[in-house]
Amino acid sequence: MQPIRLGLVGYGKIAQDQHVPAINANPAFHLVSVATQGKPCAGVENFQSLSELLENGPPVDAIAFCTPPQGRFALVQQALAAGKHVLVEKPPCATLGEALALVDQAAGQGVSALFAWHSRYAPGIEAARDWLASRTLQSVQIDWKEDVRKWHPGQAWIWQPGGLGVFDPGINALSIVTHLLALPLFVESAELRVPSNCQSPIAASIKMSDPRCLDVRAEFDFDHGHDELWSIEVRCAEGVLRLDNGGALLSIDGVRQAVSEEGEYAAVYRHFQQLIGDKASDLDVQPLRLVADSFFVGSRVLVEAFYD
Repeated sequence: MQPIRLGLVGYGKIAQDQHVPAINANPAFHLVSVATQGKPCAGVENFQSLSELLENGPPVDAIAFCTPPQGRFALVQQALAAGKHVLVEKPPCATLGEALALVDQAAGQGVSALFAWHSRYAPGIEAARDWLASRTLQSVQIDWKEDVRKWHPGQAWIWQPGGLGVFDPGINALSIVTHLLALPLFVESAELRVPSNCQSPIAASIKMSDPRCLDVRAEFDFDHGHDELWSIEVRCAEGVLRLDNGGALLSIDGVRQAVSEEGEYAAVYRHFQQLIGDKASDLDVQPLRLVADSFFVGSRVLVEAFYD
């Protein structure tokens, strides 16, 4: 069986560190071209734009998008219109409306599409989901705190309209929780702390619930000056489940559990491969909806200016 010929749009840190190694390690894919206006990708043909890649590059069956969410909508539209399967890095778009439009377009084109919520593929997630499926949930506490200067240095787009600010990492936590829980979540209230010189929040406190009134709370902080804290604790009548290190570590009642040995992005591309083979799509917008609802109902509190 011939490998899936893949093009990549955007060759920044996430593409270099995660996507390209995962693609190269999966024999089902062959990376043939990259569209980038920055550093070129070695070993493949490089182009200045998606249009150039499609018009002048080698044939591709699928395209992975690693550009910032602002402006990505038109690019993914273009790829879908050209009949290409698409993998879209999180968050898929700058707005919920754009994401929903892509859902409809992918269905109309009859191609496979994946909104790649990569944190759902962290090693401990599926084992956690299986354990929770038969438990009586009582509460969920999310703590997602990191230093933006370490993880997103110089990325000014994060602080611009549509850049999401602290929700850029926070949406990873929301993608995990919405995957773990059987019922949809709804935002009851939110406090968004916005630097005086930015358009997006640097920290947020969110209260959510599901149709059964499950108490779900999240604390996001993008100016966490010490060790990262990426944890989700689910209290149940039968015990306490905790995910740490972004879902890489799983414990139940304080006892470490066995988890998958597969990396997040390896699992993402394996899933994409399966979707293409099954002629299916996976385009969940629930994490982005929760972010949109947090902005919609949240109160804004101005805090001191942020400087990278």
